Amino acid sequence: MWTALRSGAERSSPRGCRGRVCALSLGAAAGLLLLGFLLGWFTKPTDEVTATSSHEKVKKAFMAEMKAENIKQFLYNFTRRPHLAGTDENLRLAQQIQAQWKEFGLDSVELAHYDVLLSYPNETNPNYISIIDEHGNEIFNTSLFEPPPPGYEAVTDVVPPYSAFSAQGVPEGELVYVNYGRTEDFFKLEREMGINCTGKIVIARYGKIFRGNKVKNAELVGATGVILYSDPADYCAPGVDPFPNGWNLPGGGAQRGNVLNLNGAGDPLTPGYPAKEYTYRYEEARAVGLPKLPVHPIGYNDAEKLLRNMGGPAPPDSSWKGSLNVSYNIGPGFVSSYSTRKVKMHVHSSNKVTRIYNVIGTIRGATEPDRYVILGGHRDSWVFGGIDPQSGAAVVHEIVRSYGKLKKEGWRPRRTMIFASWDAEEFGLLGSTEWAEENAKLLQARGVAYINADSSAEGNYTLRVDCTPLMYSLVHSLTKEIPSPDEGFKGKSLYESWYEKNPSTEYKDVPRINKLGSGNDFEVFFQRLGIASGRARYSKNWKVEKYSSYPVYHSVYETYETVERFYDPTFKNHLTVAQVRGGLVLELANSVVLPFDCRDYAEALRNYAQVIYNLSKNHQMELVTYSVSFDSLFSAAKNFTEAAIGFHRRLQQVDINNQIAVRSLNDQLMFLERAFIDPLGLPGRPFYRHIVFAPSSHNKYAGESFPGIYDAMFDIENKVDQRKAWEEVKRQISIAAFTVQAAAGTLTDLA
Repeated sequence: MWTALRSGAERSSPRGCRGRVCALSLGAAAGLLLLGFLLGWFTKPTDEVTATSSHEKVKKAFMAEMKAENIKQFLYNFTRRPHLAGTDENLRLAQQIQAQWKEFGLDSVELAHYDVLLSYPNETNPNYISIIDEHGNEIFNTSLFEPPPPGYEAVTDVVPPYSAFSAQGVPEGELVYVNYGRTEDFFKLEREMGINCTGKIVIARYGKIFRGNKVKNAELVGATGVILYSDPADYCAPGVDPFPNGWNLPGGGAQRGNVLNLNGAGDPLTPGYPAKEYTYRYEEARAVGLPKLPVHPIGYNDAEKLLRNMGGPAPPDSSWKGSLNVSYNIGPGFVSSYSTRKVKMHVHSSNKVTRIYNVIGTIRGATEPDRYVILGGHRDSWVFGGIDPQSGAAVVHEIVRSYGKLKKEGWRPRRTMIFASWDAEEFGLLGSTEWAEENAKLLQARGVAYINADSSAEGNYTLRVDCTPLMYSLVHSLTKEIPSPDEGFKGKSLYESWYEKNPSTEYKDVPRINKLGSGNDFEVFFQRLGIASGRARYSKNWKVEKYSSYPVYHSVYETYETVERFYDPTFKNHLTVAQVRGGLVLELANSVVLPFDCRDYAEALRNYAQVIYNLSKNHQMELVTYSVSFDSLFSAAKNFTEAAIGFHRRLQQVDINNQIAVRSLNDQLMFLERAFIDPLGLPGRPFYRHIVFAPSSHNKYAGESFPGIYDAMFDIENKVDQRKAWEEVKRQISIAAFTVQAAAGTLTDLA
């Protein structure tokens, strides 16, 4: 399809070189060349060994320095008080972390502030849901707060459960149960069951997809309000007691969270630009991603009261039934004896521009200070944040302490390390996005990689990794060096236990690695700027543990005790996660040659092209009718594979003492992820610019490959103008093919 670029230009031979002078000159030149070659040949192995042994010595010292007991103590300290973004407590924690990182020995530690739109409940006019009779009298009201966990009764400033950025309002109307509120759930209601949600209040259970997508779906069908609840089927593990006797969610617990649909925009009032004092701000009516509906979360005890007397048809199948003692009838409204009753929402939360603070620490690189490897995790929490985020923040703290100690002993990494404690992640990834927007030009020119460090332990079964294909080989090699903390794997590596417990379904003989979606602070680095990114944490057994996330997620019961008693009593898993995250940073910042393998990207691209093509085969007639072909995409993937093989061959042969050659190849690796960025972004989502990966349009948490093509084909059979719909598919195929081919071009030998 495309012709290969020539690797160099032919040069003509010099003329006029005659006689003895010419011969002597050539002889001397040849002698010098031979001498230089011999010197280089015999000194090269020694230098390679020295560089390798020094790196391995540093890695061994770093791994040995980190202690589980330190992580445990840091987690305890970070969870004594709530640390809601925009509050004085969270600023105090930022200042504490800043002071300690300075003590640890970092070169610089600064606070970076931004003024962003946040959302809080009204302290004097609380949010709640009620059932009202025909006269408007409140027959039942949901709880205003969660019962505090033992030992925390005296803690103040616990924000009650609420949906951040919900619209204000007091709508009343009939209730409709919409299962998880997914796109397919609303399709089922409207297309198959003939149930119209327009003008209705819908109740959806948490789980399966990001809560903001549930609210957006409800908006699209004309609902007037959304009630979210945690069903025991999704937030209680079988045979486990509710907290405090177990790690399940109590009936009075409720999940806080934002309900934005930012699609990577950052602060809703300053999309694309850092929310500094000088920045132009939209009026709130023009803000990005704010819902237009009142939204409120409740616990399953209250949800049972709302669902108990629902009328209307029975649920379409068992997948619509949770574990409450109710029928799960759809509605709208209640059964005949209660048909005059309605549901009324009372939501009085408000949005406010508030200052937030990131903590940014740096260890300057010794050889390539203009190349940045970033480790970042957020600090703000809905309440105590035992798991999310402080189990991650404690790990970051121990990693920083350990690197600080090595620096005090005279060591510096080859490249600059940047450590970040992000603010306002829970409000839409705001702290990380605003910082990346402010530093976008530097990061695009100098950013090597970003490693995310949110919750360290959402389970205790095995390792979970999401990352760019560039990091697959690095993750595999690193985990082979780290001992497994799992029972029954004594003397074996983390890689071995991970592979045995969660083998890949896409690739042979390797553990599963997931695609990067969103819902965390890597988003702006990977999806917008094209900086290679990854994340690692300990997780549950997703094959058998079907509950969503972890049961006490974003509730008041997510405490230090939850982690210490039930998830990781010895903190051995936390230490393992620290070794993985810290080890990735070390390899990326200290290896002479960047440990990226573009051949893994090539294999992933071939796989993703086949997957999206297979999806299109559900529409064989339309592919023929509208002349839709994937040949260009397959050809581009083939060309990328050939370029990757050639590049890897040159990489294996590079003289590591030739700093210019090493730097040149490293830059090709560093900029490869950037080559998949389209400055125009995806249709309707301009801040998601990665052509190969993006969060699913229907679930922000999940990653989708070739998202432009996928979205163009989604529900295409129901598009009114079929020709126009398939023309968009063809356009997206061409964009993907061009981008993959252009990326292949960046791997060719330099002229």
